[in-house]
This record gives sequence, structure tokens and C-alpha cells, in this order.
Amino acid sequence: MDCPICGAMVGESNYPNQVCDECDRQAVNENGDEPWHGWPPGEEPESEDGTIHMAPDRGENPVFIDGEKCWRRYRFGGWVTMLDKHDCESLEEFYREHDIIAGCDGPGCADRM
Repeated sequence: MDCPICGAMVGESNYPNQVCDECDRQAVNENGDEPWHGWPPGEEPESEDGTIHMAPDRGENPVFIDGEKCWRRYRFGGWVTMLDKHDCESLEEFYREHDIIAGCDGPGCADRM
């Protein structure tokens, strides 16, 4: 699979319109700033002795690469960025447009819709 933004090879992917790592590094939010992931700004809990706070699997959406709207799927401390060719209003709408079920990444997921 090729990156839908620059044409570089992305490789095999279960995600529609997945962008390459180089393009992903250029992503910005609506204000042109680096998108947050994990804890939203100002919401990270204070450290407590003996307590480990794991950052949640969430982050800013949508993001923009060279002016193109993209959506990120946050999971396991990372994310996958996908180009939105339909100008969706939400990540959920993007999932519906591409027959993706949130939390379902493998073959047979479309059968569960």
C-alpha cells in the first residue's frame, strides 16, 4: 500500500488510507500545533508515591497533514493516521464510511456490523 499523501510505500495495512511515518510526523491540529496524545493538556494526574498512572489511549482528532484532514486511531500507547477522503465530521463517521468497527482491526470485523 502506498501513502495517500506522498506516495511512499506504507506496506501491508488493515487501515484505510494509512499515511506513512514521514507524513505522520508532519501532522498538526486545527491550530497548527503538535497534536496531543495520552493525557489531554492540563489533565495529567499528579504523581503519587507508589502509584503509576498509565496514559489513556486517546488523542487529538482530527489532525492535518499538508492541509489534508486525517483521523488517528489511538491504541496501545501509539496511533495510526488515516487520510479522510470523505471530509467526515467525526472519527465515528470515518469508521462508518470505511466499514470499520471501533476496537476491531482484523478480518471479519465488517461481519459484526
